[in-house]
Amino acid sequence: MANSTSKQRPNGQHYEPDGVALARARLRFNFLKLSPSYAAGCHQLTNGGVKPKVNAQGRAVLKTINRYGDVSKVKFEEWTLTNAHTSIPNRYAIEIHSGNALKSIKQSDLLLCFPNGVNTMTDQDLLAFIHTHVPRGDALPRLTPVAEKNLWKNIYLSYLTFSNPQEELWRLGAEAMLVDRLVGKISPAGKRMNSSEEHERRHLTLTVVRHKQWAFNVAEHAAVDDFPCKEQFGAVQGGFDFFDADRAEQLFAAGAEEFAHARAQVIRCSRSAHKVSVKPTLDHQGLLF
Repeated sequence: MANSTSKQRPNGQHYEPDGVALARARLRFNFLKLSPSYAAGCHQLTNGGVKPKVNAQGRAVLKTINRYGDVSKVKFEEWTLTNAHTSIPNRYAIEIHSGNALKSIKQSDLLLCFPNGVNTMTDQDLLAFIHTHVPRGDALPRLTPVAEKNLWKNIYLSYLTFSNPQEELWRLGAEAMLVDRLVGKISPAGKRMNSSEEHERRHLTLTVVRHKQWAFNVAEHAAVDDFPCKEQFGAVQGGFDFFDADRAEQLFAAGAEEFAHARAQVIRCSRSAHKVSVKPTLDHQGLLF
């Protein structure tokens, strides 16, 4: 067995990242797009000139940019061609190779040799041997279905708010499907005054505030290559400037594909396909659709 640098399966077919790896990479891609720090670092590097003096956080952001590249003007598919190898594993956790494949094995790879290609150990003994003699590397933290759903909700809400910065928060929360039990029950286009929905609208408003904070924190942590992390970033809770028209234009410079994809993922994760309209209810001011 060897963790080879080859991108081929034992049958000779090329390695193809699974859907989980691609989905995780796309989440990272979107949070890098949303991060103000990442955008500022990319802008500075694009304009060139004298390299500014930066603090530890700034150096971490520049290091992350050097790894993942500028995401502001490219589509996800374009980005994956040149940068996704840094966030999508291109090697299997374990592979099987025959002796004639040794040329593809790196010096840092660790081999388990089965004489004549046959395992004579019991499963328990083999696992115990591997546990004792094979160092364990750090695996990516698993994203639970709830965590994945909330990350997509954060992304969709952020894009939605940048395109509707003056909209009432409860309407944004309803459109972003932040509260599963209210999907399809509270219309984002409902009348301004409706006493029968007062409690639900207040709950949506508070949920929007919380998700905005989460989205900002995850985006800024992603900018320093700490993804995903929703802990408060810095000593004071920051936030997106949703009224910055230039920033909104920058976010959608490559089109509205990520916005539409985020909405589709929220619908999928929330199982809301039969509860919402095909197109978003809110007016997107011509920026997105």
